[in-house]
Amino acid sequence: MKLAAAFPGQGSQYSGMCRSLMEEFPIVQEVFEEASDVLNLDLQDLLLNGSLEELSLSEIAQPSVVTASYALYRVWEKQIGLVPFGAVGHSLGELSALIAAGALPFSDGVRLARERGRLMHRALQEKKGRAGIVVDIDVDILTDIIESVRSHDYVTISGYNSPSQFIIAGHQTALLKVEGDVIEAGGEFIPFRMMPMKADAPYHSALMDYLKPEFEACLQHVTFSPTKFDVWSTVTGKIIEPADNLAAILAHQLVTPVHWTQVLEAMHDAGADLFVDIGPNQITRNLIRENTRLHQSLSFDDQADREQLSQLLIHA
Repeated sequence: MKLAAAFPGQGSQYSGMCRSLMEEFPIVQEVFEEASDVLNLDLQDLLLNGSLEELSLSEIAQPSVVTASYALYRVWEKQIGLVPFGAVGHSLGELSALIAAGALPFSDGVRLARERGRLMHRALQEKKGRAGIVVDIDVDILTDIIESVRSHDYVTISGYNSPSQFIIAGHQTALLKVEGDVIEAGGEFIPFRMMPMKADAPYHSALMDYLKPEFEACLQHVTFSPTKFDVWSTVTGKIIEPADNLAAILAHQLVTPVHWTQVLEAMHDAGADLFVDIGPNQITRNLIRENTRLHQSLSFDDQADREQLSQLLIHA
């Protein structure tokens, strides 16, 4: 059996992350304490006791999700002991995947997550664009709608979550036009402003270009190493190779669509039998299940799923 690790992005956070594992696995508290020391912030208290409002702030949410994901991966190493066949991360999760694969130290990764979160919070405050989710529509139909609207105003598909679920980002006027066309085509559009866990900003689009140089400056201070196992990038859609410029990939991610569906298909074609969501909540597990029945997925943050995984490995 080839197990692939999948790491979640912002939006998977919740109060009490990893609490149930702390007593059994001291490594969880060690990771939480390291993150708190690195950031000079009591991140452990926020992870365990923070309100949803606090944890939804991008500059808190992003280092929190990366920290919880890395803590769960360390538990994976101790409890499961298998090196993943490969890994993928959804948006922010690509940073977690690279940390797990040894491409950069956790201390550098959690710092980058905080800076990335700060920049994304700026984008939210400055309101250069907005975002929303489109469901129950074929990608070709949505692409035609986007192309038609984009001839007059900026809008783009910023995330390919499943064959019938997409994130779009752009100017508010363009999103309103897309909404009407999507509804007319039989689909549904949900603005991020209506979703408490979502930041209503044009992430993964050209409207983030003006923030990219600041993140590039942060990345210059990080030394990257070859990965210990394959990591697929949702920026390039391919395995990250030793010769690839990781800093450039991570910076480009701010302005590039998340090719989630395409990467899952590539990993399945490469032999991945089971995807394990190694991060808080079960959002990534559920997103994988939406893509195709061939993509089996379990959540390592869910006790029942962990038990099912153990049974699968016993009988593998």
